[in-house]
Amino acid sequence: MKAEKTILPGSTLGMLGGGQLGGFFAEAALRLGYKVCVWDPSPNAPAKRFASISFDGGFDDKETRKQFTRLVDCVSLEWENVPASLVEILEQELRVRPGSRSLRLAQNRTLEKSFLTGQGFPVADYEVVDSKMELHNLSLPLPWIIKTATEGYDGHGQWRISDRKSIKSVLNVITGDGPWVVERIVPFMMELSVVVSISSNRNCVTYPPTENIHEDGILHISISPGRIEKSITESAQRLAREVVQSIGDPGVFCVEMFLLNNGDLIVNEIAPRPHNSGHHTIDTFSVSQYELQVRSLCDLPLVNPIRNGDSVLLNILGQEAMTLLKPHVANTVMGNDYARFYFYGKESVRPGRKMGHILFTGSDNETLLKEAIEIHGQISNQT
Repeated sequence: MKAEKTILPGSTLGMLGGGQLGGFFAEAALRLGYKVCVWDPSPNAPAKRFASISFDGGFDDKETRKQFTRLVDCVSLEWENVPASLVEILEQELRVRPGSRSLRLAQNRTLEKSFLTGQGFPVADYEVVDSKMELHNLSLPLPWIIKTATEGYDGHGQWRISDRKSIKSVLNVITGDGPWVVERIVPFMMELSVVVSISSNRNCVTYPPTENIHEDGILHISISPGRIEKSITESAQRLAREVVQSIGDPGVFCVEMFLLNNGDLIVNEIAPRPHNSGHHTIDTFSVSQYELQVRSLCDLPLVNPIRNGDSVLLNILGQEAMTLLKPHVANTVMGNDYARFYFYGKESVRPGRKMGHILFTGSDNETLLKEAIEIHGQISNQT
């Protein structure tokens, strides 16, 4: 394989998307001596606080694209809803990692499922339907979770069906024009995620699996390392590496999976970017997922992350952020010896929106989990 050119510090790295993931990428890039150019249609996107220059034009704006292309030496992205068509255009002139191949897979669950099954990776049984009325005729065993094929995130675009009697009522609330992926809900012991970074020469490094607890489809708590046996840790890392290597794009990826009650692992989804469940790597590893994103983008050496402690991450969602910033709550919560606070700088509060997170660090994640649950009880009290 032809060696890729190393993009050295002092260069300008482009970031498509300006949310918190783009912000953490920019911080890592600045520390390594790079400049960062953020393109996000929102003038107040959080990552723009760290940008040397930023653009507010829509992702379909040709003039913005020309200016962006002239200024940056390479490009990465912070979420999977960046238009793949834009990435394909940029790829003609610039290095973009991850590229349009992995982005298109992540943007369409039908393509993603077809890719995973075609490569022989274990997934939950599923069917694809183009019409909602096809749900009446499916032979797939219940219960199901129905997912929109495109633009779903954080529990949006998902509906559960427990029995055939509830199909009719769910038909009235399913949105979109289809297709939809209908997955059989399998009994699982735990949800896990593994962050993988892969270089242009296919060198891979992985973090230990993180144990994730969701509420209403939104990540609530992440525990690192996950409370699993060593053999399962190794199996999860191996599975994640194989999935990412099969895609073929350099970059940082997160492979979400289920640990079944019988000890088997099945792949749930692939994110072609750093992940919320990997925020803890900033504080508890020798190199963060965001620094690895910079390294894989610029063809700097990938180094194995060395863990220096346990952690529990608590997401701050919606109104919880406002409660946390009340003086009497802030004085109590911010006095916690285990806690580190991250606020993302988002100006508008919406229910379920990730406004920040609290990372609890120490030497025992059971103790840290108790601390996280106690603080969540305080900030989720809206009175």
